[in-house]
Amino acid sequence: MQMPDIRLEGISKRWGDVVGVEDLDLIIPDGSFTCLLGPSGCGKTTTLRMIAGLEEPTAGRISMDQQIVYCSERAFSLPPVKRKVGLIFQSYALWPHMTVYQNIAFGLEMQKRGKDEINSLVKQAAEWMRIDELLDRYPSELSGGQQQRVALARSLAPQPDCLLMDEPLSNLDAKLRIEMRTELKRIHAETKMTIVYVTHDQLEAMTMATQVAVMSEGKLQQLAEPLMLYHYPANLFVAEFVGNPPINTMPGRVVLEHANAVACGDFRIPLDNSQGLRDGEDVVVAVRAEDVLVSRPAEPDSIEFTVYSVLPTGGETLIRLRRGDIFMTAKIDGSIRMDIDSSVGISFRTERLLVYSKDTGQLLQAVPEEHGIWA
Repeated sequence: MQMPDIRLEGISKRWGDVVGVEDLDLIIPDGSFTCLLGPSGCGKTTTLRMIAGLEEPTAGRISMDQQIVYCSERAFSLPPVKRKVGLIFQSYALWPHMTVYQNIAFGLEMQKRGKDEINSLVKQAAEWMRIDELLDRYPSELSGGQQQRVALARSLAPQPDCLLMDEPLSNLDAKLRIEMRTELKRIHAETKMTIVYVTHDQLEAMTMATQVAVMSEGKLQQLAEPLMLYHYPANLFVAEFVGNPPINTMPGRVVLEHANAVACGDFRIPLDNSQGLRDGEDVVVAVRAEDVLVSRPAEPDSIEFTVYSVLPTGGETLIRLRRGDIFMTAKIDGSIRMDIDSSVGISFRTERLLVYSKDTGQLLQAVPEEHGIWA
């Protein structure tokens, strides 16, 4: 089944002086699983609603498969029912007096599909969501996870061109959320359906999406494949928002004369990649916790830090380290024991170090084009 590219060009949404989305350009490719990721109030749900036609932009143009569905210049807006999209929200909104079969079939009946076609589409959607055995039950007889599967099946049954989802797993417990992420990713792989998924949960975005659009204050910060987003955040907001534990950041100054390094406090961090940096420039160095290497006793070329706290999680151990006013987190596989206030040495995987402008927060180092999609 051919799915549409969705294109948002110069999309803005304002309510008086309040800006929800500002001058957004975004391409959602045919068959992609695109996550709109960001904190509350960043404009991601507003963007989804504008794609669906539930919210009218203030300016810009939206097209699906080269068909314009909204254009401010032409004062044209295609009604939601004609946009061939499926919608799933946080609330399951199942009819309590209808069986699972009837809930899934309801939208198809409103479209006046034939009885045989409805039966076929309901059974196919139920198979996708693995709820074949539940078709005769009522919502009150289902668990939360089963109800969510029914809501998904109901949206999948009409076989929409695009599925729009607004934090659909937020009401589930942690175990069910993991289970449903697995199912959604499997369904996307099987159907090749274009999916736009709103979430504030970076783990959902990283594990399910083919591309992630990170938003903040109504603006697109970066559009990238998940691993690109993690390893090469375009700015400090993305770097600090994506990743758990949060990325380590340290203020410093570039030192290129006789060395490729950044001076941070009373120590220097050597750089593998100094392309795009200027000598004497004020910067912020960022490094992921798994790229901080801890040695005990301290190795000759390492930087001495003090153990501030040790946080074992079972499969890994987070070590909080301190040197003067600089704090850093290291992630080590497995369980280890370290004494508080003991001395250790640290070094870095220098090829993973990131350097950002202190003034603009933008990544200063050049990144090869083959590493991903940039906003």
